[in-house]
Amino acid sequence: MKKVESLPRSLDEIMIGQIVFDHSEWISLWGYMTHRGRKSRMDFIVTFETFNKLLRLSAEAGDPVQMLLVDQLEKGDEGPVIIDLVEHFGKPQCFDRCKIVVSNTGIMDENGHWRNDPNCLSIDEVRPHLETKTPAIALHSMYSQNLSKCEALLARFYELYLGYQELGFDEETSLQKADLEDNLKFKMAYYAWAMDRQEG
Repeated sequence: MKKVESLPRSLDEIMIGQIVFDHSEWISLWGYMTHRGRKSRMDFIVTFETFNKLLRLSAEAGDPVQMLLVDQLEKGDEGPVIIDLVEHFGKPQCFDRCKIVVSNTGIMDENGHWRNDPNCLSIDEVRPHLETKTPAIALHSMYSQNLSKCEALLARFYELYLGYQELGFDEETSLQKADLEDNLKFKMAYYAWAMDRQEG
């Protein structure tokens, strides 16, 4: 999907019912947005890197979704994959723990001209809220630890891959031995490894 230049705006809350991805770096999120107190049907496109950050910042909402993604990637299914969060959790999952910066996407009309797509937004960036409220520290800590374990596992896969490369194994063998043959899983493992190095 081609992106149309526009002034970005931000949302404080989105609700996601389904996650759709293939072997590209893009994910489609089907759901809703809340803007000025109104809930509207809206789809979103986002890179894996930005979506990973959204899950990290979303604490208890992000942790189980991250686990579902990892389980799905472990299966190594070919073609587009749909994860139905409504089916798993009984309702769309709400992400409201961060500032979500969005911009318009574009579609081509019958005359071959690009115009803003009213039904889809691009999530360009997610930022932590700068709030002074006292958080529920114990609950947040529990979910953060689970998410950290998931990210540590992905980062470990990437470290194994690098280790096999250093030992002189070819690319295909290194990916196979590190269980990173799936391109999507490889990218998520790389992002987890890169974030771990930044925080270290």
